[in-house]
Amino acid sequence: MKTNMRLGVCVLVVILFLTACDRGGSIVPGKIRLVPLNTYDLAKAVTDEEGRMWFPASEMQTVLAKPATADINFNEVKATKTLQYVLMNVGNTDVYDISFHAEEVVVYPPSIALIPAAGEGGDISMLPIVSFIREHVIPIDGVGSLMNMSVGTFTDILTLSYNYTLQDTSGDQDYDVIDEYDISGNNMGGLIDIFVSGRNVLEAVIYPIGESQTSWFIESVLDFAIYTGDLDTTIIMNSGNAPIPLQIINPYIKYFTGNGTVLDTIIPAGGSVDISGILRGDRYFENDGWDTTRGDIILLGSDRNQPYIFQIFNTLCIDGDRLLRVNETHQN
Repeated sequence: MKTNMRLGVCVLVVILFLTACDRGGSIVPGKIRLVPLNTYDLAKAVTDEEGRMWFPASEMQTVLAKPATADINFNEVKATKTLQYVLMNVGNTDVYDISFHAEEVVVYPPSIALIPAAGEGGDISMLPIVSFIREHVIPIDGVGSLMNMSVGTFTDILTLSYNYTLQDTSGDQDYDVIDEYDISGNNMGGLIDIFVSGRNVLEAVIYPIGESQTSWFIESVLDFAIYTGDLDTTIIMNSGNAPIPLQIINPYIKYFTGNGTVLDTIIPAGGSVDISGILRGDRYFENDGWDTTRGDIILLGSDRNQPYIFQIFNTLCIDGDRLLRVNETHQN
């Protein structure tokens, strides 16, 4: 954190907070510290009618033992991720007109009118909680439009501004404080492409992805009547930074035996899987029998337990699976 009012050590924060009610002692300027909350802490939070969250001051002893944050690290962002912090006024002077600003991280609430010093008019019963939200997928041109996903590291700056007032012999003096926190993280996701004979099979899609919906997957059909690719050379590539499960399925074997999976593997981050000869459209039953080593269905993801958002054919799969069925019956 970069600030013009630095905190020495965490112990000082605790001492200041616990002694803030001593209004007769020395004046300690208003200071705001962000203290991270975990799931256990948040279970004690209270939400008001406007959706703002508050932390009971009576529960502060567990939070006081935590160090104030120096920066905000989202680590791996697999989908939209929220980090929550309690705001502590560790001075014995009221802090007011608190506001937050970041370029790529959403802050709620974006402003707080007042965090009084402890002991003025009685003990503080609640302390405000602020949420920092990193959107994984951003709409382009508003609701219902295309979505944009980027993978990889990101950085941002959180600006925390607030004011406090001190009295001296010349009267009230207002002070403005601006603290800055570094924000960082890593957007995780898969970026999937399928290449046949070195060409992207996106050219062979005849039904737009997402046009037809079955009970648990989205289906798209690849028709090679308009494509001269040779499925004997088929590669699935993942240029993203997160692994994506992959299965090749033979639906006829699945129908009769309950398990038609002929390939079950992972497309590694930045890697590829060679499915040459395994993906064969409806030609898996050549030579008067079913070839149990071939299938015509590509299944990406994992029964709606897929942890990462991934993109295939410029279309996002935000949760669950993406299924593509290959049709070779019209191939010349």
